[in-house]
Amino acid sequence: MRKTMAGAFKLMMAAMLALAIGTGAVFALNQPGPRVNADAVAVLKSQGVTCGSCAARIEKALREKAGVASVEVDVEGGRVMVAYDAKLATPEALAAAVTGAGYGSSVLQTMTADQYRTVTGKELTGRPAKSGCACCADRQAGK
Repeated sequence: MRKTMAGAFKLMMAAMLALAIGTGAVFALNQPGPRVNADAVAVLKSQGVTCGSCAARIEKALREKAGVASVEVDVEGGRVMVAYDAKLATPEALAAAVTGAGYGSSVLQTMTADQYRTVTGKELTGRPAKSGCACCADRQAGK
């Protein structure tokens, strides 16, 4: 029961965060998991991404790939940003995982960790990420 309550709390927090930042993008929320040393970022262009449920399917497909550290899905833009260990994954394999999940995908850009830091001013996260949005949380809750 404690795990169920903890899962419900995390879902509620994800929904609240999505409401706070808007519905245009579904951002990565760090979750405990094995440490991955991300040294590269792939920006993928994906077709058919329309909501948080789509983003969650993409995130799940990518999280199952070795070397993936974090995932960020921009629902409105149809872009997926994946931080990964270049020794364990390739951008093409990541795009293929998204395509395998039902969303046509291609590699738009790749960056090193240093390039990512320069462009965004952020550090790469080193844990698998989970996505979520308010509309899908409401739908799952029957609202």
